[in-house]
Amino acid sequence: MTDFVTLPDERQLAFEDLGDPDGSPVLSFHGGLSSRLDATPAHAAAVELGVRLISPDRPGIGRSTFQSHRRLLDWPGDVRALADALGLDQFAVMGWSCGGPYAAVCGARMADRVTAVALLSSSVPLDLFGTRRGLTLDDRILLFLSRWAPRLAAYLMRVTIADATDGLLYKEVLRSFPPVDRTVIRELGSPAQAVAFVKESMRQGTDGTLADYRIFGDPWGFGLEEVTAPVDIWEGVEDRTGPPTYRDFLLRHLPDAQLYVVPNEGHLSLLPHYAGEILGRLVAPRTRAPTLWPDGRSGRRRSST
Repeated sequence: MTDFVTLPDERQLAFEDLGDPDGSPVLSFHGGLSSRLDATPAHAAAVELGVRLISPDRPGIGRSTFQSHRRLLDWPGDVRALADALGLDQFAVMGWSCGGPYAAVCGARMADRVTAVALLSSSVPLDLFGTRRGLTLDDRILLFLSRWAPRLAAYLMRVTIADATDGLLYKEVLRSFPPVDRTVIRELGSPAQAVAFVKESMRQGTDGTLADYRIFGDPWGFGLEEVTAPVDIWEGVEDRTGPPTYRDFLLRHLPDAQLYVVPNEGHLSLLPHYAGEILGRLVAPRTRAPTLWPDGRSGRRRSST
């Protein structure tokens, strides 16, 4: 169910309210070229676990009001207002792909309210990582154009996503991902149902997604060392959207982090197939669980606890 809250500056923040309405709250932050709808595959697991899963659209995306000159550091203010409106004193957060930084910044700037963080196939601060190698060609092109030729970036987004037929976009999504992700896309239903979470990102046009890509390439404005809540880092072995060294970078810089590398999962399949494990760890008492490596061996993880 889609609902709205009015923020202090009169903007509307849209969110999907999933799972158990009386359950333990988890806020989910969507990926790039995506929307609040990308959390819906976790609905059944959230109901089973007694989790209230709240998935907001970022400003200018889906049904949330556009915000000029927004920065990553603006997001905790919106999340605080959303949590206040819903009566949530404390909650866990998770972010998928380009939503990872939005989860991390809440862990850093809302330490009084964020109890745990999950980063799913998360991006990293590219200025500190030092290279864009390993990103997909599409991401590298949009990162460049969103800063230096935003009109051209907007045109490409309109042609390939906003104005594309569901059938053409469906074929493009299938082309862009490995077999395990293609299977998940097909399981979503018709082409229109399968690409709805992408199409929704440009309901209002391209301004919100352009801002997302600009923020993707910008310095984050805080240090990962400031994230004091425990963090689970999740990644599928078949994920090709970023290099495996991303997870190593996050593990080195987060003070209290555990890594889960999941065999036979990709970028889109991770949440639908592992929602129970991801959400279960976010709302359960923290334990010293081992890292899951591709061959099933237990590995070491960094943790200050």
